[in-house]
Amino acid sequence: MTETHVIYNVTVSVDPPIQAQWLSWMLEVHLREMLATGCFLGFRFSELQGPEDAGPTYTVQYELASAEDLERYEKEFAPTMRDKGVQAFGTKALAFRTTMRVIAAGALRDQ
Repeated sequence: MTETHVIYNVTVSVDPPIQAQWLSWMLEVHLREMLATGCFLGFRFSELQGPEDAGPTYTVQYELASAEDLERYEKEFAPTMRDKGVQAFGTKALAFRTTMRVIAAGALRDQ
């Protein structure tokens, strides 16, 4: 069986007063630093759509080639990367993390 990719998903709830600053930091600093670790193949950064009272919530899905790459990220880079977010935003940007193993992927397009 072929090695499957792994998705490292980070969901972040952001306080509205810091939303613009946090988005700028993500797009200009954090995502670039994450890719610079060499652990990830790429990412997808999305805003969750839902009830207005839930507040701004975002997800980043980082794609990795293997579980070993995730282990390397967790061991060598995660503590520093997480600390940078805490130092910049404290409890105003709360994150939780999950991982997923990709079983199949595809796309449908009109031709």
